[in-house]
Amino acid sequence: KYAYLCAKTVTLGQTHWAETNRVMLRNRRIGCSMSGIAQFVANRGVGELRSWMDIGYGHIQKLDEKYSNWFAIPKSIKTTSIKPSGTVSLLAGATPGIHFPESRYYIRRMRLGKDSNLVAPLEKAGYKIEPAFGSEETTMVVEIPVDLGEGVRTLDDVSMWEQLSMAALAQRYWADNQVSCTVTFNPETEGSQIANALDIYQYQLKGISFLPRLDAGAYQQMPYQSIDEETYKSLVKKLSKLNFGRIKGEEIVVERFCDNDVCEIDFEPTEKITSFIGVRNWKWK
Repeated sequence: KYAYLCAKTVTLGQTHWAETNRVMLRNRRIGCSMSGIAQFVANRGVGELRSWMDIGYGHIQKLDEKYSNWFAIPKSIKTTSIKPSGTVSLLAGATPGIHFPESRYYIRRMRLGKDSNLVAPLEKAGYKIEPAFGSEETTMVVEIPVDLGEGVRTLDDVSMWEQLSMAALAQRYWADNQVSCTVTFNPETEGSQIANALDIYQYQLKGISFLPRLDAGAYQQMPYQSIDEETYKSLVKKLSKLNFGRIKGEEIVVERFCDNDVCEIDFEPTEKITSFIGVRNWKWK
């Protein structure tokens, strides 16, 4: 409900482009997404996933009818999606979108601007950072070792056909926008089957991508690289505590935020303040 309300409320605003506004005001397209699907299947099974998707989709349609009438705006032509979720899901310790993990232990590579304030703290903590291939002058790539934990099946255990079936399941029971899915396949054993797979699933999917699984990677600095447990432990030993508290010589005091009904801020008044709404107690510093 809260994800829906957030997405729907965004459509009440306007962009700087009249053409975009006309389309947005007419369609009200949103995309409530699911992530961590591989973990859900490992814990609860495909049957319960299908049930949750089907019931959840129906609930969002009821919410959309209720709140669209309340806002006096059109109902959204599309409401649900499965997005790639290559970064956001990792912050919550979840597998990305509908994708199965590369392996239990892997390196996650992320791209940062060369002048990003995050580069120096990462380097100081021992993370490997190198120029991005093809964009050496502007972009850096950081490598982060990850242990996904036990129980979740990896791409070594999942065929191309099972990945396609999972995408079709999500497209059928959850996503009315396109399911974002990149199917990883073995070029030697499954490469010749792609044409047949596309012929079969063209009626069940709005779009699909394929990526060959190669020991050396399909290209340089792949987002995910499988490693073994020994390599993971070796990389972790080189890391120290990561601290973003000081950036460009300025100390960031992270505790200056709201805690329950108390907010602590720096303040130098330049004019008389008559009232604050919604905050009962302020600590001035």
